[in-house]
Amino acid sequence: MAFIRRKLLFIAALLVTGCSSSYTPGEATQRYLSEMQQQRAIEILQQAVWPVDAVAGICGSRGFWYDENSDVNVTADGMDLLSHKRGKVLAKHPQQIGEVVVFEKQYYRYHFDFSSLQAIYLYRDPRLLPVFPGCNRKQSTQRYWIIDLYAAETSNIKLTVTDDRFDELMAALLYLFPELPVALK
Repeated sequence: MAFIRRKLLFIAALLVTGCSSSYTPGEATQRYLSEMQQQRAIEILQQAVWPVDAVAGICGSRGFWYDENSDVNVTADGMDLLSHKRGKVLAKHPQQIGEVVVFEKQYYRYHFDFSSLQAIYLYRDPRLLPVFPGCNRKQSTQRYWIIDLYAAETSNIKLTVTDDRFDELMAALLYLFPELPVALK
């Protein structure tokens, strides 16, 4: 009986975390959207990428590695930022299981192309993103969202945004990408 109960709980958990619904903009988002212009939308997204607030900004990516303090420039076409890849091996540190390898960072300019975006996913609970632990701001007393600009399994950018900035940023994204599906996860 316990086995069946555990299995039912597992299935229920999968249904809850795996399901998504489409996003419907609220009144505040609609108000921002009605006044939005392209340059303002780009400025809002630029501010959301590297804000001063520790609860907001880029919290994860796939397809490239970046340094949190690197410059990023948002345009209508995409985001350009200083990224890095593994270079030569600098050191190896033996551990109990395996070893830690330290690589040299080889920097290059990375362009995240907005034309490759397929969807925008919204996460209210960062624990739904176990592979992006940087998105889980446990120390925060503010409520926040994770916005996933999804291009592919191997290419996306995740942004953290606090509740007080969410509607304005969503209006900017809806203005810039009106054809993209937006789903709540």
